[in-house]
Amino acid sequence: MPKKIVLILAIGYTIVLAIVSLMAITSPLNIGTNYDDKIFHIFAYGILFILWYFALLRLKTIKPIFKAVLFSVFYGIIIEVLQGQFTIVRKLDILDVLANCIGVMIASFFIIIRNRTIVKKL
Repeated sequence: MPKKIVLILAIGYTIVLAIVSLMAITSPLNIGTNYDDKIFHIFAYGILFILWYFALLRLKTIKPIFKAVLFSVFYGIIIEVLQGQFTIVRKLDILDVLANCIGVMIASFFIIIRNRTIVKKL
């Protein structure tokens, strides 16, 4: 995939994630567990990491995994702080930050394993 498209996808997803995170949602995600919100955070920030990893990889940056992890984690923290400061219906939740970090770590683990497997096959 061309690097411009990957970068546009990463930026677009980042913007959409901010909008969804800061707006009032009348019908929250419901998959039938007590942890639906945390599961959403894990997936949302795992996807955020993957998109930024591939964007940074296509841009040939040094240490794209490390940079994508840092960006995704700090972005999640910033969004949580903004929820606490600028929204009425949302609040800062440290467990959401933890779920964001878990999603990023799971996704980065899979990328690291994938990269090691590809290198071994050569």
